[in-house]
Parts: sequence; structure tokens; C-alpha cells
Amino acid sequence: MEAGAFSALGRDFLGLLLLPTLGVIGLMDRRAIPVLRWTLVLWIVLGGLALATGNTWTWNPERFLRLWALGVGLGAAFLAIAVARRDRRVRPWLRVALALLTLAAFARALLVFLGRHA
Repeated sequence: MEAGAFSALGRDFLGLLLLPTLGVIGLMDRRAIPVLRWTLVLWIVLGGLALATGNTWTWNPERFLRLWALGVGLGAAFLAIAVARRDRRVRPWLRVALALLTLAAFARALLVFLGRHA
């Protein structure tokens, strides 16, 4: 396997694990809120610095901006769900909905991963 293909495989595998992991962290107790909050703050600050300095690594700035904005949106959604989960009336419904969404997202990501690398 050449280095570029191995790099793409590693990046895709990390993406396959990262988003469901953050979603599952959101299903945990209140201890998850600081983790999600700091992850979101770091994402915003580091991405903002990268955009301000023009250092978007190997990606073109438009793609970097799209991915950064997607990360901000997903992080904010995970954080909002974790905060809303504190309400006892909402908690059971969120748990079921998020479990189904996490399974669906993982299944889709796994199919995309297998389609690319199988």
C-alpha cells in the first residue's frame, strides 16, 4: 500500500470513529459537557487561527472553511443535546433518537469506508 493511500485510509478511519464517539459522549452524564465545550472552543480557536493566518495545511481555504464550519455546527449540536439531556422529560426521547442517529451515521460511514477501501 502506498503512503498516500495509507494516509487516506487512516484519515477516513479516524473520521469513522470520531463523530460517533463525540455523539456517544453527548449521551453521557454531565461530565461530558465540559469535554464537549472545550472541544468546541479548541475547534473554533484553532480553526479561526488557521483561517486568519492562511495556514490551512494541505487543503484549499474554501474546503477548510466548509469543514471547519461543519465541525462548529456539529460541536454546537452535540453540546446543545448534552445540555438539553439534563431535563428529565426530554432525556428518554433524546436517548432513543440519538442512539438511532448514531447507529445510522455509523452504518453509513462504514459503508462509505468499505466502498472506498475494500
